[in-house]
Amino acid sequence: MRSCEPVLSVDLAAIQANFQVVRSLVASTVEISAVVKSDAYGLGLERVVGTLSDIGCRSFFVANVKEAIRVRRHVTQVDINILEGLRKVGIDAYRQGRLIPVCNTPAEVCAATSNKIAYVLNLETGFGRLGLRLDEVRSLIHSKPRMPELVMSHLACADDATNPCNRLQKDRFVGMSAMLVPSTPRSLVASAGVSLGSDYHFDRVRIGSALYGLNNAHLDPNPFKPVVRLSARLINIRQIHRGESVGYMGTFMADRLTCLGIVAIGYRHGLAWQVANHLSAECAGWPVRIIGRVSMEYCAIDLTDIPAKLARIGAWVDFISVTAPPEVMARSAATVPQEVLVRTGASCTRRYRPVPSGQQP
Repeated sequence: MRSCEPVLSVDLAAIQANFQVVRSLVASTVEISAVVKSDAYGLGLERVVGTLSDIGCRSFFVANVKEAIRVRRHVTQVDINILEGLRKVGIDAYRQGRLIPVCNTPAEVCAATSNKIAYVLNLETGFGRLGLRLDEVRSLIHSKPRMPELVMSHLACADDATNPCNRLQKDRFVGMSAMLVPSTPRSLVASAGVSLGSDYHFDRVRIGSALYGLNNAHLDPNPFKPVVRLSARLINIRQIHRGESVGYMGTFMADRLTCLGIVAIGYRHGLAWQVANHLSAECAGWPVRIIGRVSMEYCAIDLTDIPAKLARIGAWVDFISVTAPPEVMARSAATVPQEVLVRTGASCTRRYRPVPSGQQP
C-alpha cells in the first residue's frame, strides 16, 4: 500500500554547493564552521555532517551534548562546539569526546579551566541573550583563566545590512576581545553577517541557514541553491457548490462550482495553521491555493483551474519547491524559514538526494 506520509526531500549536493558559495565570499584564511544544531535544522544531523565533512568542513556547532556525541560517533577528526555551554553533568563527556563547550558565564569558564577543558568564549555585545558582559570580562582576566580556543559573539540585526547595531556590536566585540589574548581566533557572524563584508569575518564564520538554502540577507540574486522540497499526496477529489464552506469554522466559502482536493498534510507535519487561505502550493506545475483551515492531518486545495487529467488521486502536491522556497511559507505563517525547516524536518519522512558519484573533491 502506497504511503501517504508527507516527504521532505533533501538535496545533499546543494548543501555542499552552498558551503562552497560561502567559501567564495570569505578570504581563504577564514575558517567556515557549519551550524548543525536542532538536528541540522531538521534535515538530519548525521547525513548533513557527513556530507559537509566529505568536502573538508572541520568545525561544527551543535545545540547540546547529545547532539555533539552523535556527531562524534559519525566523524572523528573535526571540532565540535556546543552552544548550550558547559554542563557539570557532562564533564567526562567533554573529555572523552573531545567536545568544546561555548562558555556563556564566568562560572563556566572557571569550570573549564579547573577541569582543563578546551572551550569557546561567548561575549555579549548587544544580542541580549547569552555571553559575558564587559564587566564580567574585566573581572575574568584577573582570575587568569585558561585561554579559549575561540572568542565569539552574535549579531542581532545582520539580516539588515543598514542597521547601525551591526557596527556597534562589531566595535564592542573588537574592544572586548582585545582585553583577552590578542592572538586568540575570533568569530562574529553567522550566515547573514557574511554579506556585511570582510571587516566582519575575522578568523571564522559560522554558517547555518545559508547551508540549507535560506537567503537571510536577501541577496539579489540569491547565490544559494534550494535544498528542500516538501511534498504530500492528493488523497481525495470532490466538488462543492457555490455557497458551501470548507473546513473548521467555514473560513472558506465557495463562490463558484469548485473542485476540491484533500492533501495528506497538516499542522502535525509542520504545515503551519496560519497559512490557510493565504499560501499556494503546486500540483503538476500549477498553482493551487490552500483553502479553509489547515487541520491536524489534512488540508484542502482548490483544483478548479487545473486540467482534470493532471489532478489525480495519488499525485504529489508541492508546498516547498524551487519556485516556492521556505521563505514563502514562512511569510504566510508569520514566522521565519528556519522554523519551517525544523518543524517539517522533524515531522515528515526525509528522503535524501545523494551527491552524484565523482562530484565530491
